[in-house]
Amino acid sequence: MTSVKNERPHSLMPTLLEIRDSGNCGMLEFSCVVDELKATGYEEVAAWLESHEASYRQIITQEFSQWLKEHFPDEPESIAQDAAAATGLEMPEDSFS
Repeated sequence: MTSVKNERPHSLMPTLLEIRDSGNCGMLEFSCVVDELKATGYEEVAAWLESHEASYRQIITQEFSQWLKEHFPDEPESIAQDAAAATGLEMPEDSFS
């Protein structure tokens, strides 16, 4: 069993990017993302996310989105992301997939 540290793993955002880019999960599908992390050897990140499930949506829709903008400024946002940002609505369920 993997012990859960309360400190956020440094590899969280790059690992989430890897899961997103695999196309195996929609990023708002928490269970799928955690299962994919475990299957690809990221047990520590998966365990941390499981212990922080309540903030997962915020991590994906706000923090991950901001991290992508900072690290990949030339990557265009999807139409759904643009619309959500312009209207103040939550990100659509299929965002980041």
